[in-house]
Amino acid sequence: MTDRNEYRELWWPSPSVQLAETLDLALPNGFETVHGGHFTRIQVAYESWGKLSPDGDNAILLVHPLASDPHAAGIHWEQPDGWWDALVGPGRVIDTDRYFVVCPNLIGGCYGTTGPRFPRDVADSSDSVGVADAATAADAVRAAEGAAPYLDDFPLLTTRDMMRVQRLFVGQLGIRRLHRVIGPSMGAMVAWEWAVEGGDFLEQSVAIAAPLRTTAYQIGLNWLQRRGIELDLSGDALAATAGQMIARGVGMLSYRSPVGMEEKFGREWFQKPGSTLGKRGMYNVESWLRHHGKRIVKRFDPYTYILFSRAMDLHDVGEGRGGLLTAMDEVSCDVLAVGISSDQLYTPAEVRLGVDMLGHLGKSARYAEIRSPHGHDAFLLETEQLTEILGTERARTTQFLPAALPDLRTVRIGILGAGQVATRLLRLLETDRERLARESGLRVEATAFAEKDETKELPPEFDGLERVPAEMLASSSDIDVLVDLTRGPGSRDVVASALGRGVSAVTPNKALVYAHGSELERMALERGARLAYHNAIAAGWPLLYSVERPLGRERVLGMQACLSIASNGILTEIEAGKSYEEAVDAVTARGWTEPDPTLDVTGWDAAQKLAILVASARHERIQPGLLEVRGVDGVDPELVRRAPEFGYRIRLVALYADDATDGVGTGAEADRRRAWCAGVLPVAVPKDGHLGGTAADGHVLVIEGDRSGELVFLGRGAGDMPVASAVLGDLVGLCDPEKSWTGRYPYSAAALHAPRFLRYLGREGDDVRVVDAVSTGAIPLLDSWVFSSRRDR
Repeated sequence: MTDRNEYRELWWPSPSVQLAETLDLALPNGFETVHGGHFTRIQVAYESWGKLSPDGDNAILLVHPLASDPHAAGIHWEQPDGWWDALVGPGRVIDTDRYFVVCPNLIGGCYGTTGPRFPRDVADSSDSVGVADAATAADAVRAAEGAAPYLDDFPLLTTRDMMRVQRLFVGQLGIRRLHRVIGPSMGAMVAWEWAVEGGDFLEQSVAIAAPLRTTAYQIGLNWLQRRGIELDLSGDALAATAGQMIARGVGMLSYRSPVGMEEKFGREWFQKPGSTLGKRGMYNVESWLRHHGKRIVKRFDPYTYILFSRAMDLHDVGEGRGGLLTAMDEVSCDVLAVGISSDQLYTPAEVRLGVDMLGHLGKSARYAEIRSPHGHDAFLLETEQLTEILGTERARTTQFLPAALPDLRTVRIGILGAGQVATRLLRLLETDRERLARESGLRVEATAFAEKDETKELPPEFDGLERVPAEMLASSSDIDVLVDLTRGPGSRDVVASALGRGVSAVTPNKALVYAHGSELERMALERGARLAYHNAIAAGWPLLYSVERPLGRERVLGMQACLSIASNGILTEIEAGKSYEEAVDAVTARGWTEPDPTLDVTGWDAAQKLAILVASARHERIQPGLLEVRGVDGVDPELVRRAPEFGYRIRLVALYADDATDGVGTGAEADRRRAWCAGVLPVAVPKDGHLGGTAADGHVLVIEGDRSGELVFLGRGAGDMPVASAVLGDLVGLCDPEKSWTGRYPYSAAALHAPRFLRYLGREGDDVRVVDAVSTGAIPLLDSWVFSSRRDR
């Protein structure tokens, strides 16, 4: 490591000039950039705070935004405070008493790290003459005194290159594991790259106000800024004065929001106009833009500005990795993504996409949002909110600060299908209008619908809505969300068309989800849209919202639930004397099943609901496909009819137990073998108990909590209103993740076992009796369930 490098491309004041140290990276084979550039030597300038632990595992890496320097914190003489001084320091959220905090100037920068102003011999000694044997980059600078700077010949960089140089840098500092990488704006793009390639070296990556990849709009804004500089840049001039001022003005406007600008400046004059064009005056906003334009000329190199803005254009985490979703599957660290409510440069939806993908893949990720009128620059201004967000280092769920709930906004929906559920939904939108605005900041407006039956008589709720063909509804620019209220898998192409355009979709269509759910979810994630169906798969479940708070505050030891009105309706009909086929026909005639009842009678529907309940209780997901699921399609009708003689009634029951045992060993040995058990199967329940005494068209959930003991919840599970309520719940969840039941939690690593029982209702010859051993067709007794958290069982 050298002392401060004598060579500085900085000719303006910066605390980093006096405070930064430099380190020459060991590059025995050089460094190859993504686009084929080559370095044989790289110097990194950096500032640091705190002390590195002997184990080298208490480090936090800060990645600065485009126009900043390594001076993130501290006061130096009369220089400004660090750009994150309110966050970094003793006792602050980035605590320098606990952590070794380091902020290097990015490769290509203009604050001491190898950049376009360095002599080309330093940047790439393959072109050098007489300096190949120089010991360090600083020695090479001195040896190459008078050599021309690289300028336009500097290697093109990406945010991936920046991350890989940082990986070499932190390793050479003696850091063995990074506690956190935290980056805002362009720094967040680097943080996303760290998340993908950090592996076990990184515990958490924090990306603040930047997406997984840049869009055409963002690239266009950067082009305007670069073009202003290029038109005014001459040779190796230290500044492109007018061009940089214009570029900075475009940038500053993109960093703020119209609301924030109006609040700050309005139409106030800095200098009132005179009577001639030459004395046309200056508004306060113009004076502010001029001020920042002059500052950037003095403190930032135009070539670095061009280089960094192009690196942001090239930012695409999925490039060269098989796409975004494949890249996200490589993430092994915890991820925190932070959006800004008024950010028009990198919108909250773009920032949240990475968390949606990670959640879909079962990774540990959360999203938080800053509420601010200040646009993209809020990451510099809203330090109190950032302190609260960064103070919770790991969390399993999406987080919104109370102050960060979205402002009232309009969501336009297009409805596919004009049946009873659609009618109920339209009524709900009208009756719940004030509640939605108050609780979720939403104004939901139905603008169009599609219905293939031209002869159907439509109720007055559809008055004023435009009727269009289904394919036009999916491609309409007048809707933000497609709501599919049809039945069967036939709506797949319409839903896929909407998702392909980046339009989110909500559906209660179980057959569609069963046949195409995985494909459509992946398509939605790749297009930055979302597919919401979990509420609706829960068949309405106003019950779900009733249990939200108990599930959140209790340690849930176990759950027993009847979640399928179709299956339990069939069992009730069989108990009354009907055959299985007759029972299915009767329940289907009531509208309790899908046109094809397979999803209900096989237990698939109830398994989906159980997975949602477990995720809500545990903030971890179980995959329904791993559950033991047995439906009512193979049940012995004689056992169903005879069960009441023994005080039981057969129900399709969803079971879950935390801290359950697999039945092997006792005492300490059993404790070592704790796991989860979960499954859906026909069970003999006490006929006068909570599960047996509930009507077949109802849902019942019994929770065993560590604080409150037994909690019982009842709710309707059939009819148009519960389904419409569920659709509205999923719609709200799209826009307000705090109220979402879409299960975006990581998959659990706990061992998963099938429920185990000690007694069964079974046949012995032609007789039916309670037996201690399982036999073909036997149905377990609920009160013999082995549930180790409750020793009385």
